[in-house]
Amino acid sequence: MRSSLTRKILFCFLSLFPLLRYSPIQSISAEVDPGLVRFQHIGPFGGDARSLLIDSRNSQNIFLGTSNGRIFKSSDAGYSWTPISLGIGHFEYVIDTLIQHPADSDHIYAGAWDLHSEGGGLLESRNGGLTWKRVMLPNAFSAIRGMSICRRDPSYMIVGTLDGPYVSENGGINWKKAGGKGLQKAESVAIDPENPRILYVGTWRLAYKSKDFGKSWARIDKGMPLDSDVFSISIDAHNPEIVFSSACSGVYRSSDRAQSWKRLRLLPNRFTVRAHLVYIDPVDPKRIYSGTTEGLFVSNNSGLTWSRLSSSDVTVNAIQVDPKNNSRIVIGTEYQGVMLSENGGKSWQESNNGFVRKQISWILPDLKKSGNFIAGVLSGRGGIYYYSDNAKTWTFSQIAPGMRILSFLILPDKHGKLAGTTRGLYWLPDGSDRWKMLPGSIAKRTIYSLSLDPLNPIVYAGTDQGIYRTSLEAMNFRIPPGYRFSPITWCFAAPKTNPGVVYAGTSLGLLRSYDRGTTWSVISAYGLPERVVIQALAVSPFDKEHLLAGTSVGLFESKSGGVYWKRIEDNRMGGNILSILFLDESGGRIIAAEKASKEISYSGDGGQSWNRIHSPEIESAVYCMTKDPERPSRIYVGTQSEGVYLLDFLF
Repeated sequence: MRSSLTRKILFCFLSLFPLLRYSPIQSISAEVDPGLVRFQHIGPFGGDARSLLIDSRNSQNIFLGTSNGRIFKSSDAGYSWTPISLGIGHFEYVIDTLIQHPADSDHIYAGAWDLHSEGGGLLESRNGGLTWKRVMLPNAFSAIRGMSICRRDPSYMIVGTLDGPYVSENGGINWKKAGGKGLQKAESVAIDPENPRILYVGTWRLAYKSKDFGKSWARIDKGMPLDSDVFSISIDAHNPEIVFSSACSGVYRSSDRAQSWKRLRLLPNRFTVRAHLVYIDPVDPKRIYSGTTEGLFVSNNSGLTWSRLSSSDVTVNAIQVDPKNNSRIVIGTEYQGVMLSENGGKSWQESNNGFVRKQISWILPDLKKSGNFIAGVLSGRGGIYYYSDNAKTWTFSQIAPGMRILSFLILPDKHGKLAGTTRGLYWLPDGSDRWKMLPGSIAKRTIYSLSLDPLNPIVYAGTDQGIYRTSLEAMNFRIPPGYRFSPITWCFAAPKTNPGVVYAGTSLGLLRSYDRGTTWSVISAYGLPERVVIQALAVSPFDKEHLLAGTSVGLFESKSGGVYWKRIEDNRMGGNILSILFLDESGGRIIAAEKASKEISYSGDGGQSWNRIHSPEIESAVYCMTKDPERPSRIYVGTQSEGVYLLDFLF
């Protein structure tokens, strides 16, 4: 009886042993001395520029609003940019509105709306953009889509929000709702320059006008299609009878204070063009600009005839003309960032030094030249960017316009390059300048990851329907025979220290192959949550049994080749690890990037304890990291919206 009880106790203890051995370990995090690391922002510059403002007092000063909650300032007429800290916390705001107070050039407003909700806010600076605070509207977190201040009497203001318009009669000290429930989704606003009680509001369905400062409203739709979203309204300051508006259906002009509209023909063969804004030249009121999804247009006769000033592939979000020299035009575009003309639009140059709004999906070092690397941009028009360290320049290329490249691989021995996209796998043979789509079922897949076996001439592709493989010579990707799984496969790890073994991070957890990807089995049974999404994998170059897994719920460690796991507990590390790197051959130096905290953590003792690497410059999540093969203390860091940083360890 006693022997039987002893066996039961021993059995229970042994069955719990893996859990006891790999239970979470608390790791208190400090911060790496800022003097021991160095960050350098290197681009690729440009991206989505949403709003612009030229300082009316000093046109050398220009402000730029972005789609990731940042404002940049230029002090050299738009040739270089520096980010401004808003000091309101991390918000994924689109700053579509920048406006200067007519009586005080240091008084600036910024209107923002949130990417993931109907929230946002109106921000205010009274010292030229140095510091900002939130304006307390009745709904302080309203999504701001437009703002107007009366130049004749700046005490009159109107703000357009998704809740409808708000108005102020005392210079923004107090605000009240105008329009009631019947007037919602206010996309654009304007105030009559002579009579501040006349208000205009453009909505997601036509425009409205008030003659009593918002107490009552009338729809102004004569001459405008009923499904028109009105994106902007501009009034001629010299003759307020003339009003322009831009909409999804085109550009319109009124000569009777918007009682009726006439649609203008920007293109010779049609009226319809998606016009984001219409802008009246501050020097010459007969010169009208319109920013559209098909370029920048200008009229020199108050809208009667038009000509295109930019290429048709430029989507224009913002326009500013220097009030002291109207030959200087600055536009904010969706893909090319800021574009500048010094000769009235006859020629243009991109002017983005210091301004970045690009999402990096992957980075690979150039194995032939230390300091050079290739990065994939997921945002905007996408594409491949090659960085030359000597020239400090970027070279842009595409497989096809708008194609999103999720993964990339440089093949050895002049076998070319591979690019995984949302529309199949592409191959660029060595010496060719033309990408070829690889045939077979992989042509229908989304390719999230690509990896080369370091000891065998085999290439692995992780897709939305499982794992494909090919020999390097055949370049014929197939699902392995007898393959039983089809999970989304995010990443691979094929350690040099363990020939034939390959790990795959998938939506089913961790998979392992002992035979170079021919057969696979799920091994993440102890310690990892069931069906956890593994987004990043790293194997210690010193200990083939030591693995780190970045998951959607935290960083996990295994010292048993992936069989047993423990979660690295750190209250400041967060729970969404996107990238992990072992930095040295001893496996002692490790870095990991976490999405929510938007910072990188460092361990100098093989993962036992972690310290934060803080950079006041980076306000975006780190998506990917890779080290320079010749200088392992140099890391290339790809971010969600701020392009690429160089991180140098000085210790």
